[in-house]
Amino acid sequence: MTTFAAAPASSRTLAQRLAEGRIPLSEALTYSMILAETLRKMHDSGHVHGAVSPANIVIGGSGLELLPALLPSGATPYSAPEVLEGHQPDARSDVFSFGAIVYEMLTGRRAFEGDSPAALAAAIVNSKPASSGSAAADRLLAGCLAKDPAARLQRMQKVLLELKLLTVAARRAEAPPRGENLEAVLTGHVQQLETRVVTRFEAHEKKMFDLERSAAEALTNLRGQIAGMGAQLTSALERAGSTEAIDTAVQRLDAHVDQSLAAAVPRIDGMEERLGGVIDRVTHLEQGLDALRQDTAVLHQDVVGDLKEFEQKLKSQASAIESVRTAMAQTDDLVERVVEALELLQSSVIERGEERAAMAS
Repeated sequence: MTTFAAAPASSRTLAQRLAEGRIPLSEALTYSMILAETLRKMHDSGHVHGAVSPANIVIGGSGLELLPALLPSGATPYSAPEVLEGHQPDARSDVFSFGAIVYEMLTGRRAFEGDSPAALAAAIVNSKPASSGSAAADRLLAGCLAKDPAARLQRMQKVLLELKLLTVAARRAEAPPRGENLEAVLTGHVQQLETRVVTRFEAHEKKMFDLERSAAEALTNLRGQIAGMGAQLTSALERAGSTEAIDTAVQRLDAHVDQSLAAAVPRIDGMEERLGGVIDRVTHLEQGLDALRQDTAVLHQDVVGDLKEFEQKLKSQASAIESVRTAMAQTDDLVERVVEALELLQSSVIERGEERAAMAS
């Protein structure tokens, strides 16, 4: 069960801090990283907060602490659109609330405002917040504040990755002008890495979409084939049901022949010839019924075979989808490690530059 820390008596909430105005970039990014990591751990344990807001975030000596809260009865500036529409909050709802809080820390103004609860709800559902002034920050915020939950960043792990990229870009912008050539090279590598990361994510998402679409099309086609074969099987069974009618006709024919033989002995020879013809026709019908039964058996075997093939295809599709998901998770971990390595490299370059400047002075 997820637990929340209690607020120390000497601390204050993030709402009180935001009342003083915009939070400096480095401080805002630090708070954002702590809050994102807290939400990631909560989601990984299978829990959702559902009402993240600055009033529930306490600033203390060790950073931030997230407090529990009852679900609000009405709209707040941090409520996700689907929650306002009556749906239960999930991890993606926490991502939306997180984005609204980060926007307010970076800009000093709320992402969504309204003079009344109805106006605020309309703004959250329909309006888009103004730019934060940073393209990198806007990319992160757009991924968090999408109206459709399916269009948002789906996991806090991806939010943390975007935050780390934003932090690297911010440190790069605040770095001293010393070592400009090396800084330009590092900037180019970071930009290339960001481009490759975005391209990799898009490729994985497209592959996942194509696999799911192929599975759906295969399922639809197989259902149509099975329905057609079912209709053929039903028709064959209906045709096979005429055996009782043939047996009844044969019985009636035998009775008629017996009566004719008893009534007219002189016509026995002619009746025998006619009876021979009838027997031939009955034999032909019985042969046709045998062939029909064989066709029905073959059709049944085909249906069983197609069903087995369908099950194998579904298992194959499920295995492929699971492989793609595993690859995406591994890519997230790899990119996170690369970003951390770049952060260490940048810090090392800046420190060496400062040491050289100190020695030169």
